[in-house]
Amino acid sequence: MTAVESSAPANHSGYSDNVYSGKQEHRDQVYAILEQNDLVPKHRIESEVGWFYDVLGLDDMYFMLEKPETVAGHITALYGAELSSSNKSNPLNVAFESAYENSAMFIHNSVPGVSKTDGISYEKK
Repeated sequence: MTAVESSAPANHSGYSDNVYSGKQEHRDQVYAILEQNDLVPKHRIESEVGWFYDVLGLDDMYFMLEKPETVAGHITALYGAELSSSNKSNPLNVAFESAYENSAMFIHNSVPGVSKTDGISYEKK
């Protein structure tokens, strides 16, 4: 894959969005991989892929740098987490936040205002 192929005009924070001209082909490859893997039901693949590519808000640089197999794995993992949490009394609550000044995106499952010190601490590793 190539580096930034072109940039859109700067947004309100001065950041120029990356534009990946191969994004549709990349998306089609991910779709095909998910169909072959048969881990996400066929009737859900289009909506899961659409959400990941169009709604989640990932910068095109992510798609430029990640192989379709990796992206398919990420989509499968998120679908599996969603499925797993629907069968628990304490469902997984994933929150998406954006901060602007120079741009950022946070995906987390923490409850605002609640600190949890026990359990796995991936961020310390």
